[in-house]
Amino acid sequence: MSQYPQYQTLPPSNLPQPTGGYVPQQTDGLGSWLLTTFVMFIPIINFIYLLVLAFGGSVSIAKKNFARASLIWMIVGVVLSIVALIFLAMTGVSLLDELSNSYSQNYDF
Repeated sequence: MSQYPQYQTLPPSNLPQPTGGYVPQQTDGLGSWLLTTFVMFIPIINFIYLLVLAFGGSVSIAKKNFARASLIWMIVGVVLSIVALIFLAMTGVSLLDELSNSYSQNYDF
């Protein structure tokens, strides 16, 4: 009897066997990427187009990831813009209040 336990062999699986090379799922041509970047310059259409790319079914993985990353950056930009707008509005109101208080005194010459 040997000192190592005997292991059972596993039955063959139905999973695809590796072929040794990388085979891309779907490739996008230059024209497709040119159209995507062109549509990104159109203000409202770009958001709708990114939603279609990010959650559509027949789009390549590269474009889905690009659309999702672009949507995340858009959301970050909108949130930062709102925060900056609130900060600037508060600063402006404070400045105008200070100016109105300093010139409200009646100066007699």
